[in-house]
Amino acid sequence: MEGFGRLVQVALVVRDIESAARLWAELLGVEAPPIIETAEWEETHMTFRGAPSRGRAKLAFFNLGGVTLELIEPIGGPSTWSEFLERHGSGIHHIAFVVDDMEAAIRRLQELGGELVQRGDFEGGSYAYVDARGSLGAIVELLHFKAQRRH
Repeated sequence: MEGFGRLVQVALVVRDIESAARLWAELLGVEAPPIIETAEWEETHMTFRGAPSRGRAKLAFFNLGGVTLELIEPIGGPSTWSEFLERHGSGIHHIAFVVDDMEAAIRRLQELGGELVQRGDFEGGSYAYVDARGSLGAIVELLHFKAQRRH
């Protein structure tokens, strides 16, 4: 299926994004990126485990050429990020792929044993997290952009 051939992101869930961003910037020899917050539910329409959720996150993105390193600090209500942090502590949360057909990509991952756990919108597109740790060994994020990719 088109879209699964190019990994675009690896994401870490962290307890303190300011500290994590500073340490990663030092390691990578770059400036710490700006920290942004995801929008409120009225814009994201986020669902977690099939129910609307006000879960949000602080985000920082390090552009490493072909792959982006994303840092995520959960805030607000229930989310895949807060669930991961509570169960596992800080660590690698997901890998991400850009896809042309979100629904087809979700179905494909479900066929391989994945479970859709969260989805929502962001300015310019939408995302979905499919937990395929039992079969593929990873949570996979699918990114769909309405226009050309911005970051």
